[in-house]
Amino acid sequence: MEPAPLRKPRNYFDTSTRPVHVTFDDGKHKRRNFPWLHYVEASWDYADRDVIRIFISDLLVLVAGHNLGALFSALEDQTLARVRAQPDLANDREHDADSFVTSIRFLKVPDAVARNGQIELNLDGD
Repeated sequence: MEPAPLRKPRNYFDTSTRPVHVTFDDGKHKRRNFPWLHYVEASWDYADRDVIRIFISDLLVLVAGHNLGALFSALEDQTLARVRAQPDLANDREHDADSFVTSIRFLKVPDAVARNGQIELNLDGD
């Protein structure tokens, strides 16, 4: 059996110079578009390298995937234009070097108050 030829890793998301909005498509039920103006922050924990948490307005967008470093960079630079979940790629060894999303979930941030583009979470339980 011959080894697979080496190829440049592929990013399964689109970037653009100064996009006005970003689109998240879960590949099943929802495709949502948000203006970058409503972006609050993205967090990516070292302990959980397969999930990026993105706060946009009063929503939490959970993006799970593989090799998410390039996607996180696109979020940091606000160049991400669109991303679609592609769960089929997770089981294909040919895509081990690629950056792709396997699932996207949209959640309302509980007890969040949006003020001037910032989200404040009520952690006191009151």
